[in-house]
Amino acid sequence: MAHNEVDSTLYIGTGDDGTGNATTIVPFAGSGAFMSLTGTQTVGGAKIFSTVPRSSQDASASADLVRKAQFDAALAGKAATGHGHAIGDVSGLQTALDGKAAAAHGYTIADITGLQTALNGKAPLASPALTGTPSAPTAAAGTNTTQIATTAFVKAELAGFGAGDMLAATYDTDGDGKVDAAEAADNVPWAGVTGKPASFPPSSHSHSIGQVTGLQAALNARAPLASPSLTGTPTAPTAAAGSSTTQIATTAFVKAAVDTLISGAPGALDTLNELAGALGDDPNFATTVTNGLAGKLARASNLADLPDKAAARANLGLGSMATQSAGSVVITGGSITGIALDGGTF
Repeated sequence: MAHNEVDSTLYIGTGDDGTGNATTIVPFAGSGAFMSLTGTQTVGGAKIFSTVPRSSQDASASADLVRKAQFDAALAGKAATGHGHAIGDVSGLQTALDGKAAAAHGYTIADITGLQTALNGKAPLASPALTGTPSAPTAAAGTNTTQIATTAFVKAELAGFGAGDMLAATYDTDGDGKVDAAEAADNVPWAGVTGKPASFPPSSHSHSIGQVTGLQAALNARAPLASPSLTGTPTAPTAAAGSSTTQIATTAFVKAAVDTLISGAPGALDTLNELAGALGDDPNFATTVTNGLAGKLARASNLADLPDKAAARANLGLGSMATQSAGSVVITGGSITGIALDGGTF
């Protein structure tokens, strides 16, 4: 075997030319003999992978191999060569079409620039409110129809009618524009007017608060509906027991609620301060009691849970005799008086 360090190929010699030299050199490892990790190679023949790449190994870069499943999935979302689209499939097409006029269409007044302003400057046919100095054709003399009468028509009609005894020179001799009889009535004293009513109803009118004597002071003494600042001893109806609304709570309502809360507690325990004192002002009273009880012996254990039984027996003066079996009692020293013995040793 020989290794070519130039192209990193491993060769093996085959055959024998009779002098111990190989007749053929075949590459079996390295460039040309297997797939190289780098460089350009030509791969001949169909290559079948014994292990199919997993979906987690799908191609993500331009040089990656693509699995058929990945390729099919990509094609599934593509349109065929011959296909159609609805208007909604084309971004912005419907909006663009909405801004176009149809072949046969109409316009609203707002679509015509200045049309509404021009119409606002015109008089309607029904009950027009004309301004300025409107004019119209003058009707023929003697016309008695719904045609508009101009000032010229009226003046001509009055001239043809004749003033008769309505001449101003007859009834307004001083030419001041007021009939002489009216001027005489102006000078009649109130007492000289006969048939006048005893009282006159006032005409419709209004007054400000300041024109009504005492009204502002009376209003100032009243509480506003919004956020009143009440003084003195204001009262209100007492709400029903248990109410939980925005209704005002009276002292009677509060007293009843407090009485319900303490539920007949004795006088020495009917305030929070008294309750706190009864608990020794200990905010962790329950924990304190629990810890205290934890250091006590269990009644059901019958002293079996004593941590130091020998010390307990010594404190009670029992000595070692308390731990001996009833059938084998050993007594050392001392004396025994008035005891019946049955078994045991001394």
